[in-house]
Amino acid sequence: MTYLYNFLRKYGPYLVMGASLLILAIFFVNVNSGFSAMGFDSNTDLIQHKKEIEFFNFPLKAGMVMVVIAALFWILFGIAGLFTNFRSSIKFLVSFAVIIVLYFVFYNSAEVESSGRLFELLNDPNYHINADITKHISAGLKTMLSLFGLSIVALIISEVLSFFK
Repeated sequence: MTYLYNFLRKYGPYLVMGASLLILAIFFVNVNSGFSAMGFDSNTDLIQHKKEIEFFNFPLKAGMVMVVIAALFWILFGIAGLFTNFRSSIKFLVSFAVIIVLYFVFYNSAEVESSGRLFELLNDPNYHINADITKHISAGLKTMLSLFGLSIVALIISEVLSFFK
C-alpha cells in the first residue's frame, strides 16, 4: 500500500493528465467524425437532431467513470491514512465528530418549515419532499453556516496571532 501511495504521489498527476488528454482526444475524434458522418457543419442546429446524436456519450461516460475512480481512491487512501498514522489523524477524527454532533444537534432542533420556499415544495405533489427532508436541509445549511463562521473566526485569530509574532 505504501508503494502504491508513493507511486501515485509521484506519478499520479501525470497519469491523470494523460488519461484526461486521451479522453479529450477520443472526444474530439468522435465529435469530428460524427459531425462529418452525419453531414453536420458548424451552422447546424444540434437541438433538432439530439435523438440522432450518439457521439457525445463516450466522453461523458468516461468522465463519470474517472470521477468515480478518483472518489474511490480518495476514500481508500483517506481510510488507509487514518489507520497508518493514527496519532496524526486524531485532529481529523475529533473535527469529524464535532461536525457530526453539530449536524445532529441542528437536525433535532430543526422545525418543519411552515412558510417560504421549502413549505411550498413540501406541499407540491411534483416534488417528493417530506418533513424529514426539510429537517435535513435545515440542519445541513445551519451546519455549513456555523462551520463557515468558525473558519472566519479561526482565520482572524490566526492572523492576529501571526501579527504579534
